[in-house]
Amino acid sequence: MNVFQEFLDPGSAVLRWGHVSSAILWLGPQFYFAFVAPAARAGLEPAALRALDLELTPRLSWWLRWGAALTWSLGFVLLFLTYYRTTLLLDVAAIDAFELEQFLGPDGRPTPRAWIPGFLALIGAVAVYELLARVLRSAKLELAVLGLYFAAAIGGSTFLAGECHFAGRALFVQLGAMTASVMASNVWLHIWPAERRAWIARRAGQAPDARDLELAATRARHNTLATMPVVLLMLSNHHPSLYGGNLAPWPLVAAVLCAFGVLASLPFTPLGKLTPRP
Repeated sequence: MNVFQEFLDPGSAVLRWGHVSSAILWLGPQFYFAFVAPAARAGLEPAALRALDLELTPRLSWWLRWGAALTWSLGFVLLFLTYYRTTLLLDVAAIDAFELEQFLGPDGRPTPRAWIPGFLALIGAVAVYELLARVLRSAKLELAVLGLYFAAAIGGSTFLAGECHFAGRALFVQLGAMTASVMASNVWLHIWPAERRAWIARRAGQAPDARDLELAATRARHNTLATMPVVLLMLSNHHPSLYGGNLAPWPLVAAVLCAFGVLASLPFTPLGKLTPRP
């Protein structure tokens, strides 16, 4: 075992623990805003509602945005160390000898030629989602945005499989990382700035801009619906039947997982109304 491997095993354990822990800090406030807060706010008097908006909401938003930042950062380090820098990234058996020299360095690890397309796909996923979300702004098209995003993301991942020889296991995690990148960008580029502007307006005794409230609610809804697919995709590495040796091609399996994740999120929407009251 070399020095890198000696570091990677315990280091990976710590990183995974930090990644999961920070995800809890992120998803806790996210699900509160999505399921509990709407029902709770409906029964509050204006004075209590104002106090909630001025005191509780900004505090939870702090955990939301920094939980998202830490989750994504640790997740990217894990992605890089576990896949981009190991042969788990590639389907080595499917690469001919000439190409193998381009994808693997003398040390047997993937070269930048192998992993840079995956890194660029993280950025591309955010760009594609942003385009779809801006074009399809109607509330009736909310699920269409996610559906079209996942279709495009799976198509991009198929390119990584065919042209860059990504292995099935790496593709599922890559797809999860792409979607998590979209969710983190939503928090920092849209949800938090809109919530902050609304909070400043309320503190000044003014009504928040309706466009800010709508933007924050829509992007938060997208994040909530995307959470289940991300969890499924990230856990897929524990189930080889999903990405290797399965009867259906991996894009179909990935699409089913994403669709199941979105649908599994929907029944939780009315649960806020069922939350027990003291």
